[in-house]
Amino acid sequence: MKLYKFRPLGDKEHLKRIKDIINKGFYCCDFLEFNDMNEGVYIINPKNKNIDLSTKQKYKICSFSGINALNSQLMWGHYANTGMGVVIEIDVENCSEIKQVRYNDSSDNLNTIKEILTRKSKEWKYEDEYRYLTTKNISQEKAKVKIGKISKIYFGTPYKNLNNYEEIKEKHKSLKKYHKLQKQLRTFGSRNSIVFEDYEFKFK
Repeated sequence: MKLYKFRPLGDKEHLKRIKDIINKGFYCCDFLEFNDMNEGVYIINPKNKNIDLSTKQKYKICSFSGINALNSQLMWGHYANTGMGVVIEIDVENCSEIKQVRYNDSSDNLNTIKEILTRKSKEWKYEDEYRYLTTKNISQEKAKVKIGKISKIYFGTPYKNLNNYEEIKEKHKSLKKYHKLQKQLRTFGSRNSIVFEDYEFKFK
């Protein structure tokens, strides 16, 4: 199973965080840190009435995307610095702690914590999200988990196919900086046997 993690690469702090993922694993948090205003919302019924906030917070979560999100300009725009970022490809063998998010506008009939924490509105469907959920004792300071093996890192390629690409790169300060950070990441990743590839969008 292949999963994908979008990350920005616009400054040295972004580069540091990607290196940290390569060395130590992926950061996990509870659902309150996510960007969906209706994250963890559910309608109380007899089966879930004993689930409260603290019970939900026992789960630490790391979000990934499936293959359908890799070609999404929205994903690159929202989570990878308007294309000046990366997508980390992970090969996962043990999928027992990874659940696919279900996109449903109704919060009815959510009877378990995992059902509650893997339901989102249909507006988020473009994310093709999968979630690693664990109740292992992970402190917030050390909430990093090795999830699968990093097999490839894709670089975003904004403007690359334009005839005046070199002119744009020269005048676009952020793009120029992004390419410098790319080189540093390639050097670091090559020591960890990671394959790098420029991502080419597939237009329908």
